[in-house]
Amino acid sequence: MTKIGWTHPIDDSDQWDGFNDPGIEHFSGSPTRNLAREVNQNSLDAFDDASGKPVVIKISKHLVHVSSIPDVEQLKKNIGFCRTFADQEGPKATQFFETATSELAKTKITVLEISDFNTKGMKGPSRNGTAFYAFTKAKGQSKKPSEISTGSFGIGKFAPYAVSKLRTVFVSTIFRDDAGDLQQLTQGKSILMSHDDRKERRHQGVGFWGVEAKCQPVSGIAPEIPTWLVRGNSVGEYKDNVGTKLIILGFDDKKGWEKQLVASVAENFFGAIAAKRLEVHISDSYAITADTISSILTDGELVDSVAGQSNEPEQIENSSHYLSCLSASAGVIVEQSQMLHLGLCELRLQLAEGLPRRVCVLRNGMFISDSLNLQGLKSFSDFKDFVAVFQCRSDKGNELLRAMEPPKHDAFEPDRLPTKEEQEKAKTALRDMARWIREMLKRHAKDPVSDVTSLDELKDYFAEEGEQGAGDGSEEINPYGAVKLTARPLPQRKTPTPAVSKDGDGDGNGEGDGDGEEGSHDNGNNTGNSVGKGGSGAGAQKPTVQIVNPRAVIISANQRRIAFTAGKSGPVEISLFEVGADQDFQIQVKYSNQGTIKDGRVRLNVKESAREVIEVKLAEEFNGALKVVAHGL
Repeated sequence: MTKIGWTHPIDDSDQWDGFNDPGIEHFSGSPTRNLAREVNQNSLDAFDDASGKPVVIKISKHLVHVSSIPDVEQLKKNIGFCRTFADQEGPKATQFFETATSELAKTKITVLEISDFNTKGMKGPSRNGTAFYAFTKAKGQSKKPSEISTGSFGIGKFAPYAVSKLRTVFVSTIFRDDAGDLQQLTQGKSILMSHDDRKERRHQGVGFWGVEAKCQPVSGIAPEIPTWLVRGNSVGEYKDNVGTKLIILGFDDKKGWEKQLVASVAENFFGAIAAKRLEVHISDSYAITADTISSILTDGELVDSVAGQSNEPEQIENSSHYLSCLSASAGVIVEQSQMLHLGLCELRLQLAEGLPRRVCVLRNGMFISDSLNLQGLKSFSDFKDFVAVFQCRSDKGNELLRAMEPPKHDAFEPDRLPTKEEQEKAKTALRDMARWIREMLKRHAKDPVSDVTSLDELKDYFAEEGEQGAGDGSEEINPYGAVKLTARPLPQRKTPTPAVSKDGDGDGNGEGDGDGEEGSHDNGNNTGNSVGKGGSGAGAQKPTVQIVNPRAVIISANQRRIAFTAGKSGPVEISLFEVGADQDFQIQVKYSNQGTIKDGRVRLNVKESAREVIEVKLAEEFNGALKVVAHGL
């Protein structure tokens, strides 16, 4: 008789699997947002094109009886064994296993169910080389249906464990085998840590629920599988339930989890959603479809819910602009080019006042980046306000781009390719892409300023004294000479702030890094910074606090990491200024990861001789030299 239960294989090699699993740690920073990106990516890659319908993903939270968890008593024992050894792993491990023990002591436990439809499911059997095996058993392996799939590293499967208080996930999938017959496989997996049992036998940290022999999944329908866990409860249900159900046991449902999922889905997959390739339904509250994606990205409550997080709320606001560029027809400029290595490429461009001047890159409908570190795509100071969306329309090109992406799929890194020849090909492809995008922006978004304009209407009032360098200086002035005016973009006017004077006792420290892009000034991308120790004028009523050894590192166009050492302890107010020739102009700060914001300045407590590091977001994009001034409160 086949024995079914939990198994952590015995480890006879005297190895030890620590608590800090690299795959889970990869997603621990923003686990809920990462979960949304990874599970949607996996479902898109399993799209069943024969259905003719978009991939539909349904995410819902509900409670289940702890007693209904398959072989829950053995799961409790495994967690208890790990708890015994957790102290030697550190307080993080101890806290985790204490929480896990408390969760399983409850009558009911929270689970998050993620089910996809109009997909092919995870094809089995559980054998090396199949999608099911790659998800449940393999390490560092990704089995995707094509070379242009959105995922590629086999790391995304760890994202569900990062939001589980038990680090335990069940998967149940229905798929067609090679003969065309429908099959169902169900298996559980826990990623805990190495532990010894009562007989002092060492067990591996990763355990499986299913057929104990070789840790195999349960095939078909079995009484040991509760109805809330299995994909199809009868063979008759298989036909209408092809796809995958993921159950996250002990879901960490932190406040605002639904909005976090919605924001991540909308920001990362607005391209696929707008193209009607994807729909996501979260609880009964949100249906993210081609008809609703625009209103979701502009929903005030959703925007407020992500404010203060990394790159937010700018990212969700920018995503709304990119979506408009994709879906609108009026006012959108579309350019295409056939490139050597990328094949057919498309750029959609929209011009309007207030747009962020960003180029968004999508691949297969998934957002990759809007801040690529490519020559020609770093600075657009001499362009009109615009947004642009770039997409490669050829499988060949998308395959090359995918091969350059890191595990987070947020950049292109040619050195990831295995050979020097392939790396050079990738670098050429990126240079061609950036050059073409820049040319299209110059064509459509550059201000139409002519170098010289003759104004005959003013010739009776102004005149030019002949050609430059010509004549002997005594010739008569031609009263009807041509008047030549050179047009230049007007600089944005700023209000000078007298809080810092030119004669303040300054401790300057500047570092320049001009990138030489077309249209940028010599100091256009300086990361310079300077410090004023003293000042006079409006701010003189507040005593100045000496700060030394300052550094200002550019994170993005409107983000800085400011580091300094304070001369004394206590509360201070940090002001940032643009350094001018005659006056300095205050730059408003709208967010800081430490302290509070008051009138565009940062207020925080500092310690004498201690190194302070804060990350701030500016109210406007700025790439020049900064002056940092501290006043006591």
